[in-house]
Amino acid sequence: MSRRSGQTLVASLIVIVIIAILAVTLLGGSGKSSRADGLGRTLPTQVKLKAKDDACMSNLRQARAGIMIARSNADDAPPANLGETGLSADFLKCPIGGEPFAYDAASGTVTCPHPGHEQY
Repeated sequence: MSRRSGQTLVASLIVIVIIAILAVTLLGGSGKSSRADGLGRTLPTQVKLKAKDDACMSNLRQARAGIMIARSNADDAPPANLGETGLSADFLKCPIGGEPFAYDAASGTVTCPHPGHEQY
């Protein structure tokens, strides 16, 4: 009496159900977004948008550094526009929405107008 060892039908179905639950949880999303702009309903999209958020912060840092350099070259007067910083146009807009950065020439401050990026 040899007994065959192997997967039973019930065990295979349990594995399939677990994989389906994980797939729905990770990829299906809940239909709600925790972001201010309403994007990112699935986990892969949230990861991509987080990377673009980080790129936006980096671009803002670069623009602010360019403003500081331009100020040091022009007797502490901020540049009239962001084009005077010498940065390419790709650095002067939000990677998510493509909105150009808001620049106040009087104070020399630059911000991102994309919803949720106000704190950057």
